Amino acid sequence: MLGLRLVKQTVNFDDPYTYHLYYGDRRGSPGTIITFFPWEGASAGIQGSGMIGAISFSVPLKVLPYWEERLRANGIGVQRASRFDEPALKFRDPHDLPLELIGIPSVPDSVHQRESSVEPSLSIAGFHSATTILNSLNETQNLLVGIMGMELYGRENDRFRFKMRDDKAPGHYFDVRVDPGARRGRQGTGTVHHIAFRAHTDEEQRWWRRQLIQEKFKPTEIIDRKYFKSIYFHEPGGVLFEIATDPPGFAVDEPLEKLGASLKLPSQYEPIRSKIVKSLPPLRNPVFQHEFWRPEMGLDDGQTIVPLHGTGGNEKDLIGLSRRISDSSAIISPRGKVLENGLPRFFRRFAEGDFDERDVVRRAQELGDFLVSAATQYGRSKERLVALGYSNGANIAAAILLLRPEVFSKAVLLRPMMPLLNPPDADLTGKRIYILNGRYDNVAPKESSEKLGLLLKRMGAAVETVSLDAGHEITRDDVAQASGWLSKDPEYRVKEAVG
Repeated sequence: MLGLRLVKQTVNFDDPYTYHLYYGDRRGSPGTIITFFPWEGASAGIQGSGMIGAISFSVPLKVLPYWEERLRANGIGVQRASRFDEPALKFRDPHDLPLELIGIPSVPDSVHQRESSVEPSLSIAGFHSATTILNSLNETQNLLVGIMGMELYGRENDRFRFKMRDDKAPGHYFDVRVDPGARRGRQGTGTVHHIAFRAHTDEEQRWWRRQLIQEKFKPTEIIDRKYFKSIYFHEPGGVLFEIATDPPGFAVDEPLEKLGASLKLPSQYEPIRSKIVKSLPPLRNPVFQHEFWRPEMGLDDGQTIVPLHGTGGNEKDLIGLSRRISDSSAIISPRGKVLENGLPRFFRRFAEGDFDERDVVRRAQELGDFLVSAATQYGRSKERLVALGYSNGANIAAAILLLRPEVFSKAVLLRPMMPLLNPPDADLTGKRIYILNGRYDNVAPKESSEKLGLLLKRMGAAVETVSLDAGHEITRDDVAQASGWLSKDPEYRVKEAVG
């Protein structure tokens, strides 16, 4: 959803049967890494004093409206805010962790953005700040300014902002909200365990440890975390601070292009790898099971057809149909992830024709992200993806058109229905859509597909609707009509002639 890269799959050093997952930019650069311990069944934490109250990411100022729309379209509640003259979006993750996106004028050079579900120009640019909640400020301010070398940047009501010396790096602000009456927080799901500060070298870290001891703090011994070394100590308000080194870095046990691809273990746990792997739950796989087919050299028209099967189908079902419609286009054919009585679908439903719209939105966003990433992976143009959806597949294609209009350039919808009762406004100018319904279809009523066609047309798409002497099944007429419509596309004919 946020377009971060899974940089490292490893385990908690003190509990090897729990993941420690690292997410960040393409290289896992300092100032971009957020990590999680997913303890299944853990009780919810309580926000309060002595806790980190919010994690804030930076995004380019001009793309903040894109992020607001993306979050809302995915069913995530967003609250607008402004802080020290910077606009912000406040929201929460699925476990109630407070997160923020803050618009900044320019992106730090040290952040390495990448192609993902989010275009690089729109991407998160590392951390902006973290906010802690404390009952009082004085002792913590003495640590931040007098020992750690920050400066008090400004104050807004009960919020005090401290700035680090390197203000060109990501994550150089630290905010303290002072609330004398705030109750003590409690660790649990949806809370932050600790916050890390950067030491460039081992020697710099050793220097910090000596300084902290001299100032009567009690830092831990230096702990080797394989990808960095760490010391930990509590600041006066109770927040657990870490100082971590840059070296040796995340590429110490896998190359940059493979970061996060497989489970990596600390050496002491390698002898029990099989036991650990068996006990760890599978990670949610953002990649859909799918088939990819590339046309013969010299025949490629540059388009990529995306066949989307109906209930009970799979990623192989519509490949033959796609090739009959156009043998000069590539194919990316995904399988729906939802199972209904063991049969694959693209989203849940409560009954025939009664869709779980919240799931429709979530699944459409997830599939849209996958298709953009898959197009990049296979070297296909992201601007020339063509949906070929049948029944449930046509409905998810329609939902993607409404929620993520940038994904498909055109669409052939076989027996579609209106997927959303309250669709968002979308600009479909320049999109070509061909709807084929069956006059005798008792599953996808003609009226529903016609209503969808009118909606898409109202949003600017060029829509053609044809009613065939058919029921819900795909017929030869469907193949002939879809192939003929696609071949009428001037862009298609030019590419074919060049090929």
